[in-house]
Amino acid sequence: MNIVVGDLETSENNVNMLSVLEASFVIYDDRFQELESFHESARIRPTCVPSLGACLTTGIRTDKLIGANNSSFELAVKIHNTLSKWGSYCTIGQNFIQFDNEALVRMFHKSLIPDIWILKKLPKKMMDTLFLARASKLIDEKSLKCEVSSKGSDLFKLGSLCKMNGIKHENSHSSAGDVQATAELAKLIKGRVPKLWEQGLKIAHKSEAKKFIENNKVISHVAYFYGKARWYGLKFCFYNNYDYARFWDLRVHPKDYLNLNYQDLKKELSKTPKVIRTVKPSKFDIMMDHSYSFKAEPYSKIGESELFNRAKILDKNPNFVELIRTIDNDDIEEKKSMDQTELLPEFRLYKDGFASKKDEETMKLFQKMEWKERAKLFDRWENKKYEWFNKVLLFEERPELLSKGVFKEVREEFSKRLHTTEDVNWHTFPKFAKELTDYGSKFEKEKNDEKLQLLKEYDSYVAEMEKKFPKP
Repeated sequence: MNIVVGDLETSENNVNMLSVLEASFVIYDDRFQELESFHESARIRPTCVPSLGACLTTGIRTDKLIGANNSSFELAVKIHNTLSKWGSYCTIGQNFIQFDNEALVRMFHKSLIPDIWILKKLPKKMMDTLFLARASKLIDEKSLKCEVSSKGSDLFKLGSLCKMNGIKHENSHSSAGDVQATAELAKLIKGRVPKLWEQGLKIAHKSEAKKFIENNKVISHVAYFYGKARWYGLKFCFYNNYDYARFWDLRVHPKDYLNLNYQDLKKELSKTPKVIRTVKPSKFDIMMDHSYSFKAEPYSKIGESELFNRAKILDKNPNFVELIRTIDNDDIEEKKSMDQTELLPEFRLYKDGFASKKDEETMKLFQKMEWKERAKLFDRWENKKYEWFNKVLLFEERPELLSKGVFKEVREEFSKRLHTTEDVNWHTFPKFAKELTDYGSKFEKEKNDEKLQLLKEYDSYVAEMEKKFPKP
């Protein structure tokens, strides 16, 4: 199967509100021979305040923020067209599943591209070198060399792994440089821990991960927390209302729980360490056959025979498992009912689910139209968030085509968002001002004139932006 390695560089770390500044994707054959590449950059969205931390990390200067060849919308369309053209493949990247793909999906979403889940649809699959690297180290300690933190944890950042394993990482924190380094890391893992790579491909799509769970029932799961990767020997119980797979941790004997009523069982299940564990089939949670965890402590001390005996007890008590499912789903629904927060349109991707057929057809029409025709679509959307995205796209791309009323509506909304002093999940003018002060003090102490000059450039850019979005 062909492999597509991808990476994005962005203006901040909130996937709902960021602006994609660079995008690189390279398609390889199964021997990691390059077939074709895509490297493009975009101007920052005019409604997006850059994070100084993100920009200083990537080294993107303000002339590139405003002078790149593509707008954000144009980049989104180019990426989507390229990924569609390349056919079937498995996408892989460093922390790609949790960040880059989530950012990409939202970029497509706000650009009114109908097929936002392009990388998640069979025959396409998706893996992540971050998860593979952690599991690789757990399976074979010698497979990867890692730096160790002051707390004794292995470090799995791309730059650190490259340094320790002799991988060239030129132009680090550029999307093109990170893609090349990630491809080499993936190739290294494939060569040194082939069983992990083969298993990864077998669970690299939600439907196939579910098949593995349902065919095996008792599995080994790699969980990572407190800076450590750990094996868990688990028995599958059910899928909850989030469509997460819920498992019983076989280190715990179920006999002490079987006769508990709803309230008592709920209380016991809430205690830590958790008896019920979660695997997300759509998020490339690493799962292997039961033998891996059964050889690790504490499961090895319990013994394979006893562990399978515990699994059988759960199979023989379906009413008990059903009670756990009821408790689990009741908790989910309670949390949903308690959260009455009115989400901004940009944050409603999962809340609203799939677009209606009518809105999907309007998106297809939008993509075929000229900008002056797109300005006439506002009243056609069933879901009002798409009407908002339509207006924002015109505001960012062709503001002269908007009526004075719509232009004022969009500008006032962004003025309110960007000037707020509340602790919101996006970058604002006040947050930028604090960053400017903090970094300014730091670079003055270091006598770093080059970085201080960069700060002046960013400050000038944001000052001009503030003029366009006056304080409400």
